[in-house]
Amino acid sequence: MPSFEITRIVDASVQRVFDVFTDIDNLGNYCKDIVKIEHLTAGPIAAGTKFKETRQVFGRESTETLTVEEFDPPDHWAISGEFGGMVFMTRFDLQPEGDGTRLIVRTTVKPTNPLAWIMSLFSPLFMGSMKKAMKRETDIFASVADGTWTDPDVEESDESESAD
Repeated sequence: MPSFEITRIVDASVQRVFDVFTDIDNLGNYCKDIVKIEHLTAGPIAAGTKFKETRQVFGRESTETLTVEEFDPPDHWAISGEFGGMVFMTRFDLQPEGDGTRLIVRTTVKPTNPLAWIMSLFSPLFMGSMKKAMKRETDIFASVADGTWTDPDVEESDESESAD
């Protein structure tokens, strides 16, 4: 089964990291690839929560239905979704690390039909792109958690104003 793992130390408490990464409604405020999030289940996030996420992927919008499979505050949560005959499962584990948090993100891909299984043989070609995108998003949300995030749109407009 194709998979990858990202580990990162975040200079924030486990609870703060958990709160930022699971605040589904605000993730698009920080990550410009996330265009829209639509809740499909009512109430607060929990195991069984479903939502549609629309994001920019290779210059095109793609909408996927995602399910929160596991939700154990503040230690871990897991989200799954299906795309192209493959089920993607991403699990987030948080562990105290000094004054901060060790964040471990594991993504696995499981083919659900024979054609997808054949395509999974070529998974190294797309898993590298997925890992790079996941690392970029992990870095963004970690910077929100540790208080170092800055809005790239604000920085760009500040730079253009000072150039005048």
